[in-house]
Formats: sequence, C-alpha cells, structure tokens
Amino acid sequence: MTINKETMLELNLSDVKIYKEAGQKIVYTANSDDHGLVVLKIIKPEQDLARIIREIEILKTLNGIRTSNILDDGKVVLNDVEYLYIIESFIEGDELRDYLNKSGNIPFNEVCKFLQMMVETIAILEEHNLVHRDIKPENVMRTASGDYILIDFGIARDLSRTSLTDSAAARGPATVIYAPIEQIDNLKDQIDSRTDLYSVCLVAYEMLCGFNPFSEGCDNMMQVMRKIDQGNFTRIEDNNDLIEFIHTNLNRHRTRRSANAKDAKDWIDEIASNLCGEET
Repeated sequence: MTINKETMLELNLSDVKIYKEAGQKIVYTANSDDHGLVVLKIIKPEQDLARIIREIEILKTLNGIRTSNILDDGKVVLNDVEYLYIIESFIEGDELRDYLNKSGNIPFNEVCKFLQMMVETIAILEEHNLVHRDIKPENVMRTASGDYILIDFGIARDLSRTSLTDSAAARGPATVIYAPIEQIDNLKDQIDSRTDLYSVCLVAYEMLCGFNPFSEGCDNMMQVMRKIDQGNFTRIEDNNDLIEFIHTNLNRHRTRRSANAKDAKDWIDEIASNLCGEET
C-alpha cells in the first residue's frame, strides 16, 4: 500500500517507508513535523476495529510505563477505502526475538534486569486493571541501552470493562505457546496480572535456556497444548532465587504463582539486589 502525498500532508508526515506488514496492519516509519521519527500503522479494514479502538483507549490511559506512546490516531482515505491509522513514538532497538536469534542464551544478570523491567510494567498495568495477555519475544523491544519495552496491546484486556471476547468461545485470544491455560481456555474470571507474570517468566526461561519449554520437542500444537494443560516443563537445574521466581510463576495453577504483580515486583527487586547487584 502506497501512502500518497496528500495523505502525508494531511498527517504532517514525510519520508514514509514501509517497515513491516503484520497480520492486522501495515507498519511504516516516517518523519513527523512535530515528533521527529515515528511509526505509522495503517489498520487493514477487515480487522476487528472494536479491539483496535480498545487498544488505543488503553494506551492513552497509561503513564510511566515502558511502551510506545500514541501521538495521533484517526481515519484516512486511501484509494477510496477508509482506514484507521495510529501514529506512535518510534522505539530505537530490536525485537527481543531478533536479539535472541543473534545472541543465543542471554546472561543471567540481563535476564534479571529483563524481569525487573517487565514485572514493573505488569504492576503498573495491574494498577489500571489491565492485562496485556500477549507477552512474547515478538512484543518486547530491547533498546540500544539494554532497556526492555513492552509493545502491541492488541489483545489487552481492561478488567473494568465488558470483554470483547464471546464468553461461550472455547478458546480465548492468545499466542498459545506463551499463554497460561486459563487464558487459552477462555476462563475470563481467572484472567489477571498472574496471567502476564506467567508469560513473562516463560520468556525469561527462553532467554536463559534458548528454547520455549512447552513447544520444545513437540511435533504439533496438540502436543504443546497437552504440556501446557499438564504444566509439564523441564525445570532449570540451577538452584537460586531467580530460578525459583521463574518456576513459581510458571505454575499451571495461577493461585500458586505470586499473589499479584506488586508482590512479584517486590520479590524480583529483592532478587536483583541480592543476586544481580542492581535495581532498575
């Protein structure tokens, strides 16, 4: 899709270049007269616009969180078709997935820092009654300075508002290999910050070991689902507090994970201070 000159003028953008095409949107980089380098997202018209609008509303409510900021949103007409657009701040860095592919196993201290930053983010979301529900390496950016930033709130859940997912649906929205069983099974009354704690600890496991323990060795999704449902994953052999934190929050039973994100933040900050020698 080509962004014409009229649209660029309308949005006060120049030097628009395609960045990537995701499932529900086309992403561009551009220069903004007001904000410098930005990201322009054009939402494909066949998408669930109610969920996209919910994502925009959620991001506009957040303060003090490590994520991209929405600078503008609205509708534009391209080739006689109306599209929803979002302009966000540009994050200089790599997707965690790309970083993992280049680096292999991540050092212990860096995983500790990752968990601190992500759990702090989850704790802020918890204060706003929000659950991200899609924490995975593709939705985490690593900046040049080594900070970790959570992006893509496309299936985030506002627990204070009516759910957009049909309660009768057998499965909830999820990236299955990074989601806990309560999310996969669409058990709405069990979705809370512990859902995100599970996912972020699964990413931390992959950073340390180089593989996802639920998809490793499986030939199909049914096998993956069986392992998740049974809580069947290979324990990391190292015996320290950071590994205990990861194992605890990977428990199949959410009531056996940290009680909430605030408690998890206090725990990981203490671990970072004792084992990693630093705090964020």
